[in-house]
Amino acid sequence: MSKTLHLQQFSTARQTRSFSMRALNMAGILAPAYARPNATRWWAAASEAIASGTGAALVEPHSDAVAALQQLVDSINSSARLNLVGRFSASDDSTRLARNHLRIQSLIKSQPSILDTVLPPPIFIIGMPRTGTTYLHTLLAQDPRHRTIPYWESYEPIPPAAGPDTRIARLDKMLRQMDQISPNYQAIHPMTAESPEECVALFMNEFRTLQFDIQYRVPEYVAWLQKQDATIAYQGYLQQLKIIQHYRPAGEHFVLKDPAHTLNIRTILKVFPNAKFVFTHRDPAKSLSSLCSLYSYTRAIFSDAVDAHDIGREVLNGFWPPGWEDAMRVRDTLPADRYCDVLQTDMRESPVDAIRGVYAAFDMEFDETAQNALANYLEQSSSAPRHRHEHSPDGFGLEAGEIRERMQSYVDAFDL
Repeated sequence: MSKTLHLQQFSTARQTRSFSMRALNMAGILAPAYARPNATRWWAAASEAIASGTGAALVEPHSDAVAALQQLVDSINSSARLNLVGRFSASDDSTRLARNHLRIQSLIKSQPSILDTVLPPPIFIIGMPRTGTTYLHTLLAQDPRHRTIPYWESYEPIPPAAGPDTRIARLDKMLRQMDQISPNYQAIHPMTAESPEECVALFMNEFRTLQFDIQYRVPEYVAWLQKQDATIAYQGYLQQLKIIQHYRPAGEHFVLKDPAHTLNIRTILKVFPNAKFVFTHRDPAKSLSSLCSLYSYTRAIFSDAVDAHDIGREVLNGFWPPGWEDAMRVRDTLPADRYCDVLQTDMRESPVDAIRGVYAAFDMEFDETAQNALANYLEQSSSAPRHRHEHSPDGFGLEAGEIRERMQSYVDAFDL
């Protein structure tokens, strides 16, 4: 992306859209039931697409995924208030996820030995959303010894059985469509098909992730998901990592990042007993303000009913602050050689020193190849457009002091 983007303080959903998208959603008001989310229809469309595309024998979706998608659909229809573009987008995206899920199930059934694939030792980046996790992930990804997941690979984990691999082209098309719907969205979280990306898409293939809470207002689904055994989602996630590694073996370490990992460290330790963790830290008044902006602009892609002050209270009083406090309690039980801490301000002021500290904490060699790769990236990125993302607590009906007081022990512990 060559131009500089400017994302203003969120005020209304209408503010985020182009004229054509506003006009399309106005037309959708006349047919509020058109393209209403329907889990049965989405599974059927996914099955039909697989059958028509490959002629492969159909498999049934896993019962855990069926239950999760139904919960999500029920909550969307109850609370999300999708507009027409939102209904089309939810249908298209969920059908793709269902198709991914079915292809994964079919592959495991036909080639169970894939699950014997050995993964490189994982390093999980753990942090509240908007605390520099993406930047840290990008910096660590510069080392060619580090295995990450480019967006195209998480978007569709299984390559085509025959013919050209068009996954990058398909994802590029989707990203262009998103730019049309919300022209400045990438000022929050820049995305390209080939850049390192979060693990979230893999969890979406299981329909078990809090990413859906960022996309849609789905309180019933969130309440349901928080009562579920997270091992179900993480076992599906582990299977997909093995599939990805099978098709593209690489790396001495697997560097993995998803904000929801923060809420599930105990499960990660069960599923990945050799995991190590990098914790990122930032003034919560800034990170929660940015998170409120992320919620608002993301939900505004799908719905007209996005109130900034409601988002502020939802985020501050929701699962992120207590989830992070619990993550800190788990951190305190880890052996010293299993984790390290990085301040967001240190990453921005001296990224090389911050990365050097991670290598030292895990007794990894910060060799000449890694140093040169990181230096090249930093030099190239220094001339890239500097996007502006404006946000402040008061824009979401909050006060910086109120946020810090809510997380006072954390603020004091890390002098934030």
